[in-house]
Amino acid sequence: MRAARSIGDVLSFGGRVPPTVGGLISAVVVASLLGALAPPLVAESALVPDHVWSGQVWRLVTWIFFESGPGTPLNLLFVGLTLYWLGRDLCYAWGPRRFLLTYIGIAVAASVVTCLLATVWPPLMRGIWTGSWPATTALVVAWAMIFPERQILLMLALPITGRTLLWITVGGTVLYAIFGRDYAYFVPHLSAQLLMIGYARGWSLRGLWQSLRIKQYERRARRRASHLKVVKKDPPNWMN
Repeated sequence: MRAARSIGDVLSFGGRVPPTVGGLISAVVVASLLGALAPPLVAESALVPDHVWSGQVWRLVTWIFFESGPGTPLNLLFVGLTLYWLGRDLCYAWGPRRFLLTYIGIAVAASVVTCLLATVWPPLMRGIWTGSWPATTALVVAWAMIFPERQILLMLALPITGRTLLWITVGGTVLYAIFGRDYAYFVPHLSAQLLMIGYARGWSLRGLWQSLRIKQYERRARRRASHLKVVKKDPPNWMN
């Protein structure tokens, strides 16, 4: 039990964040360090739709744990701070298990969307993505929707509400794609953010299936009753 408590203390950074959040930050940092020491590990973990369609389905999730490239230290800093500040609130609001499943699930869903779009958009097929920014910005969107009136300091200087942060996150991603003229690169980012908007609003495959079933029953009932007509009768004489 003492070992379990000590591990929890380490992952929670001395009780400052839930162990799930601290464990996620640690996993990204450790995986990125291993990737820097062993570049083939990153190559085998990156999201590449062409390889996913060839059967390498593990790439749908492993890519979000590896920050790579010359800006890796800065990316790790921003990802870590975002998870530290906002992930803590989401973990308390959702619970540790749902928080982790949502983080990974949104990343996998965005990967699937990217791979499906690659079948009709050839530049995506051989694209290469690594890094946790798509999933992390999706958490930013979730936080902004759950706490729309709460204020945070953008860039540690400008106070903004969650509602404003939502527009800045999604709108900023769109502007980066437009001005960078690299639309394909931001497909996973926008996919993750839009999927999170739907998830935060309560959309789900189960709910969509139930809605379709209800509409099917309604159409079937209307067809069965199409031969029926409303009969209008004059009220009896004894009625006032």
